[in-house]
Amino acid sequence: MAKLFPIILALGTFLCATTAAHAQQRNQLVVLSATDTTAFANVLHSFEAKFPNIKIDYQEYNTRELYEHVLSGQHAGDVIISSAMDLQTDLVNKGLAHKFQPAKLADSPEWSYWLDSLFGFTFEPVAMVYNREAFAELKLPDTRSELAGLIRDNPNFFAGKIGTYDIGQSGVGYLLATQDTQRGYLYSRLIETFGRARAKVYCCTSEMIEQIAAGELVLGYNILGSYAHNAATQNAQIGIKLFEDYALVMTRTAFVAKGSTNLSQAKTFVSYLLSEEGQQAISGSSSLIPLHESSRSMEVRSLLQSSRALLPIRLGPNLLTYLDEIKRDQFLSDWHASLDVNEPQ
Repeated sequence: MAKLFPIILALGTFLCATTAAHAQQRNQLVVLSATDTTAFANVLHSFEAKFPNIKIDYQEYNTRELYEHVLSGQHAGDVIISSAMDLQTDLVNKGLAHKFQPAKLADSPEWSYWLDSLFGFTFEPVAMVYNREAFAELKLPDTRSELAGLIRDNPNFFAGKIGTYDIGQSGVGYLLATQDTQRGYLYSRLIETFGRARAKVYCCTSEMIEQIAAGELVLGYNILGSYAHNAATQNAQIGIKLFEDYALVMTRTAFVAKGSTNLSQAKTFVSYLLSEEGQQAISGSSSLIPLHESSRSMEVRSLLQSSRALLPIRLGPNLLTYLDEIKRDQFLSDWHASLDVNEPQ
């Protein structure tokens, strides 16, 4: 027995080391994301159930913070996810993404991927979100021009009760504002109208939706329709309006970081997001809307059919225009002046 003891001890040491190594291996895939953890958690769980040897370390940022972190050259994880399509495009353009083709890429619309590096996996309309009770006696505007007129005709009703993104803080807010600007002069007039109504600015979608549900705001402009739709299923006070002049559609994008030390697992994760199973998980167990139409629920299809002017934002170098430092500074300065809010120091 005495001779067996060292063998048993050695075997125990080996098993402990193997278990520790396995645990370490399962914790290697680092996903840095600007998607709310609560909105995405069930998708992560479904992935881990399918691939039990991969454990995801999910770290949440806001869009601008994530961009600056990756750009800084610090350890940027294995997969980068963000709704700020322009910032993601810039990171890829700077050579910070690994090129590959997910298996189901052919099922995705051409506007939703770029350079075999950046891949959209959601289809998220941009909406006006409003408090139903507050609008009980008002006709909903069908266009941005009608919205501006409604605000001008009802100054007391809207005073201090309009919300939108602080585009200096929010990467997706900046993206949507620059996209609006490229659609014509009406956006600048609308922002000036917001300024006269003393509109409030927010960093995050969830905060605006909470304030709308509570009646602290009567409407929010350029809100991600996926989060709003999820909130509306839980709170009857929340209404969603897609405009008829145009309704922007953004896609949440993912790329595999060039410096990933877990390349195989990272590619597996991005491929899963675009797979039929992944798209179904996004549809059935998250606050997001899947990219592939076949995976969308009837409620989501009904929402999207409420506008005949859906306008997807195309990934590509055109998104880099307003990231030029001089152009960005001027755009932010003009926007803050029109909205009559102080620029952040």
